Amino acid sequence: MKALLHKEFMVVIGIVFVLIAGCVQQEQTSMKMSRVIAAENMELKEELRQQDWEIKTLKEQYERQVKDLEETTVELKEQIKALEEKSKQNVRDQVEGVLDAVVEQNAELRTENEQLKEDIEQLKKQIDNPDGPEEDQEPVADVPI
Repeated sequence: MKALLHKEFMVVIGIVFVLIAGCVQQEQTSMKMSRVIAAENMELKEELRQQDWEIKTLKEQYERQVKDLEETTVELKEQIKALEEKSKQNVRDQVEGVLDAVVEQNAELRTENEQLKEDIEQLKKQIDNPDGPEEDQEPVADVPI
């Protein structure tokens, strides 16, 4: 009986060892998986940091570009305004030059017109009075007809 008890005791100890070995093996597998998961977490965190940095960098670049475009827009609007003023001034200068010439020519034409009216009146008087010029009449200047 002692032998049987000893055998049973050995079987129980063997089963305990097998169970312990199984638990240790499961624990080792569980530890390995935990390490793998932890490594993946660290990689994902690093990727997330990289993406956050890229987003921040792109956002700053976008804001700089928007600011540059706004400044360029302001400069271009100022240039357009200056060019419009310059254009208006050029038109005024050209019109003023032409207008001065037209006013001068108009004055000359009025003077010539008055002279021609006087000459016509004298010619009419000469036609109406063929005897000769009257005392207050001046001889008519040669007028091209």
